Amino acid sequence: MIRYILLYSGLFCFITSCNNRQEADSWNYPEIAEDPISYALFGMTVVDSYHNLKDLKDPKVQNWLKAQDSLAETYFLNNQLFRQFKKRFQELEGRSRGNISNIRIDEKGNYFYLRYDETKDIDLLYYKEKLSNQETVLFDPSTYAIKSKNISYLEPSFDGSKIAIGLDPREEFTSTIIFYDLETKKILKDQITQINPDFGGIQWLPDNSGIIYLYFPFVEQSDARYKRQSFSAIHFFGDNPQKRTPIFGDDSFLGIASDYFPKVKMGSSWDSYIIGYSAKSGVFYDSFIAKLSDVMKGSPQWKPFFKTIDKIYYNQGEIRGQHFIYRRATPNGNQLCQVDIERPKFDKPLILATGSREEPITQFEITKDNIYFIREKYGVEISIFRIDSLQNTIQLKPPFVPGYASFLGESVTHNKIGIGVDGWTSNYVRYYIDPHGKFINEGLLDSANFPEFRNITSKQILVTSHDGVEVPLSLVYKKDIKLDSNNEVFIYVYGAYGESMSPFFSPTYLDWVSQGGILAFPHVRGGGEKGEEWHIQGMKALKYNSWRDLIACTKSLIEKGYTRKGLVSLYTNSAGGITAGMAVNECPELYSSFIAEVPRMHPFGLESSTMSSSTSYIEYGTVKDSLECLGLVQMDPYLNLRSKKNYPATLIMPSNNDDRIPLWDSGKYIAKLQKYNQGKVPILMDIDYHYGHENSQGYDTSIDLNARIFSFAKSNMKY
Repeated sequence: MIRYILLYSGLFCFITSCNNRQEADSWNYPEIAEDPISYALFGMTVVDSYHNLKDLKDPKVQNWLKAQDSLAETYFLNNQLFRQFKKRFQELEGRSRGNISNIRIDEKGNYFYLRYDETKDIDLLYYKEKLSNQETVLFDPSTYAIKSKNISYLEPSFDGSKIAIGLDPREEFTSTIIFYDLETKKILKDQITQINPDFGGIQWLPDNSGIIYLYFPFVEQSDARYKRQSFSAIHFFGDNPQKRTPIFGDDSFLGIASDYFPKVKMGSSWDSYIIGYSAKSGVFYDSFIAKLSDVMKGSPQWKPFFKTIDKIYYNQGEIRGQHFIYRRATPNGNQLCQVDIERPKFDKPLILATGSREEPITQFEITKDNIYFIREKYGVEISIFRIDSLQNTIQLKPPFVPGYASFLGESVTHNKIGIGVDGWTSNYVRYYIDPHGKFINEGLLDSANFPEFRNITSKQILVTSHDGVEVPLSLVYKKDIKLDSNNEVFIYVYGAYGESMSPFFSPTYLDWVSQGGILAFPHVRGGGEKGEEWHIQGMKALKYNSWRDLIACTKSLIEKGYTRKGLVSLYTNSAGGITAGMAVNECPELYSSFIAEVPRMHPFGLESSTMSSSTSYIEYGTVKDSLECLGLVQMDPYLNLRSKKNYPATLIMPSNNDDRIPLWDSGKYIAKLQKYNQGKVPILMDIDYHYGHENSQGYDTSIDLNARIFSFAKSNMKY
């Protein structure tokens, strides 16, 4: 990452050993005065020691943050292992460089995708008619007069005659959407601003005459209304884009709160209805339905559809004719259901398929005559099924047992469907499924060769947690590994929002294994590996299960002889900061280093931030409820730091432009940890001053980021 590089003399002194590991003889951290404030809540007194860091515009705070970043930058400038990792990662990732990404398929089967152009250092937009051999460059962002040249979003119209292109300035919350017309081969004059594709994207009208999108009136982080009062607007091509005709979310009659996101969804050009979602944190929303014809007239008559209590996954519902097919959460592994649109009986639906606790249904898609769905065993081993027009359920057999899969190019207008699959040790491959259930390689992606990974395998074990619950733990390692307790382990944990830690193929991660280390992925509660119940057991006042599952998994690795104390590095990102941070607080001796990227380290401060939706209480809890408030205090890594303890080497990597987690969240944690830690290990905050929470970072920046993460982990192993 490109950082402020300010060299402060006498900041620290390095002793570099012959094994290229860095140890600090002394650490003199940038200083900032404490400014404590106390909260009296439900008989508790909560002390925020560094309340002053919340004022990010204060010159003292700005200078302190820049000094912290400079300290981290100097650390890596002097770290030989960082340079070694970066060189290897450049070579590994370079084998796939120039490959395509962001693949989209219209209802005719035509392909739109990005391909990296090394000479211009940007992605170009390409078009391929079905799976022909000829591809055409549609759009070169370097020729377009706009601030950003980074394409972050693609969405073709149903018939492929137009395509929406998102240009992401990276450091901002919103993007600019432009439109390319394939018939005229020109960019349309219509330009949509103040839209974030991560929040619903755009929905094409069936006749391609326009779009519906989620508009954000207030996009300045300093505004108390930031990200609030959004609404779905309809735009017809040729109209003034500033007109923004509201069609969903601005009507108080619907009861949609100002901090919710009123999004809409259509599945195909055949849809005659449109569904509106009152989106918030979590995966279960209230919904509404209206006739598309009324929406296009600008006078939709929204009617209540399903409710949050129905436990229907908002992104897993599709219209086919007069039926609504959806996935709902159950205590025993989810169900696929069907109701009539005009007379929906969500309490008594037609049950199409049922999962189990060990193998919940996690995905489904529909075509003209078939329904395809996936069951995941503990989040890492999938089975693929098809329900045909006669309601027969058939298990399909892919070329290998995938760890993860996603459906591609499906629509109720035809029976074609594709699927992309990969795993811990299997590179990503795209197939289309023929009428006989055979998987045929799409042939669109170039498959890079990684012979150094051929001796790598994976397995999953079950670990008994603090309360007797069995927690899945995935391990990736060399087949000939020796269990002699000298193995360096890199743990990646998340455990929030019902998101499973699904397998992924990453050369930079597998490099750790090829160098002799072990990758460990604990599937802790708070995730979705065993269905929605697994998520619930790691939420709010039950959040402690997440980090105690992690602690149990770490101890099991040590007890079983995979590794020992001093050789275990812990990594996380975003909401995983709570799980990992609290595990470090309770058992710091288990970890040689702790690394967190854009992490949540201070959930107690959520409700006081304009950057965080007030609906985050659905996942974490609220200070307004006595039990949930206690849970927030107990799960807060910043509040639970204790003085005179030996904490592991720590690298926190927040973003200055994060639209979800403010910089002071990490700043408070680092300030307190640097003061309290007794050990002579680095406690660093490496600040990203250019990108946001989930914005694309680009090829070179991603390599630099991963090199920092893994070199820090390696540098702080203690034999």
